[in-house]
Amino acid sequence: MSLSASARARVVALVLAGACLLGADFNRPDPASFTLGTTTEVEIRQRFGQPYGQSTAQVAGRQVTTLQYTYAEMRSTVVPVRAMTYTFHEGRLVGFDYSSSFVVDETAFDESVAKKIKRGETTRTGQFIYPSLQAPTPGRRAYVYGYSRSERLPSDLTIETTNKVLTIAFDDNDVVLEYSLVITSISKPLRTQGGPS
Repeated sequence: MSLSASARARVVALVLAGACLLGADFNRPDPASFTLGTTTEVEIRQRFGQPYGQSTAQVAGRQVTTLQYTYAEMRSTVVPVRAMTYTFHEGRLVGFDYSSSFVVDETAFDESVAKKIKRGETTRTGQFIYPSLQAPTPGRRAYVYGYSRSERLPSDLTIETTNKVLTIAFDDNDVVLEYSLVITSISKPLRTQGGPS
């Protein structure tokens, strides 16, 4: 799966999260509390409980499982959302991601900075390893920046969600191989209790 296809899949999950109230609230986990290739799916489930969603995919002929945890709050006009995903191959963590539009831990970023990334020059450590949708080739790593913001439109019957996902792939020397920036904006009818969905 390409970086842009992977980013689109993540955007769909964030749009669904922005469209309705979901899950129990959680805090941003410390990335240092996970070790890629070592932390297990059992440990994540014990720590965070039952995920809101789970999916499987094939990456280079290897099956990966992704757990999704999501929380959203309906407020007057802004609908802040927290989302975290954990991806496993053979029960071991190969990637994790967290995004939030809550003011206290917002993950917003300036997408114009993506234009300054230089293939073969820019360096950064990664958050995903092979095999994962973001790093589908042996020896590659990927880092993902994500942000989602939902707002009720003045009519109070529509919710508009804007998502930004920047995925950067690195080689063994942490040199940028490729990057993908996907920005989407989707308007959907607002679900109401007891009404049509």
